[in-house]
Amino acid sequence: MDIVWYIYVTFIGLMLGSFYNVVGIRVPAGESLLGRSHCPKCGKTLGVVELIPVIGYLVLMGKCKECKSHISIKYPLIELISGSLFLLLFVLLRGNMVEYIVSISFVSLMLIVVVSDLYYQVVPDKVLLVFLPIILVLRMFSDFIPWYESLIGGILGFGFMYLIAWYGEKRFKKQALGGGDIKLYFIIGLFLGYNLVFLSLFFASVIGLLYGMIIRKKTGYIPFVPFIFVGSILSYLVGQAFIDWYLGILM
Repeated sequence: MDIVWYIYVTFIGLMLGSFYNVVGIRVPAGESLLGRSHCPKCGKTLGVVELIPVIGYLVLMGKCKECKSHISIKYPLIELISGSLFLLLFVLLRGNMVEYIVSISFVSLMLIVVVSDLYYQVVPDKVLLVFLPIILVLRMFSDFIPWYESLIGGILGFGFMYLIAWYGEKRFKKQALGGGDIKLYFIIGLFLGYNLVFLSLFFASVIGLLYGMIIRKKTGYIPFVPFIFVGSILSYLVGQAFIDWYLGILM
């Protein structure tokens, strides 16, 4: 029976990942979420097979069937990440379904804002406002971390990012952080709690620094939300073990 559940959860994750692509692209552009997906170049409506997550991309060989324009690899990547995390978190948390719902809600939020950041360099307030009450209420019912640690984490996450933005603007006379990133960290703090929220920023910064060193992109916008996503998931999965290891070295 386990394999049936694993396949089912992965399938749901893949399907929702496809939907998160749509939300992340359409909401910032002010477009309706209703209606079939279509080629952004020629407007051709996608067929049933083409809409199947990952498989549709492979069938099309990464190109529109009508105009032959290139289809971004970001679409199947988001779908694969969604399906993989839905499965991984299910395996780890199947004994605590409330926490599982909290975790996949957070993953859903982050995947949507990652897409928006990659395409438009924004974190949509509308998306944050939808997920904020969901994660806040669910976190209150989960026994994974005490509710007050969650609330303190949200306040600390928001406050710390706000201070960074304020100092950056004063010091460099330009915007150092987007308002969306600051508000996003309130939700991240709610999800992780106060003991892991700063670790997520540390992981995100290190990964972003390594990316910058390897890619060596000197100009243009480098999306930071994908790094925040990876840092947050790492903190959630291995953060406490990392802290225990680090404290063990000091002692």
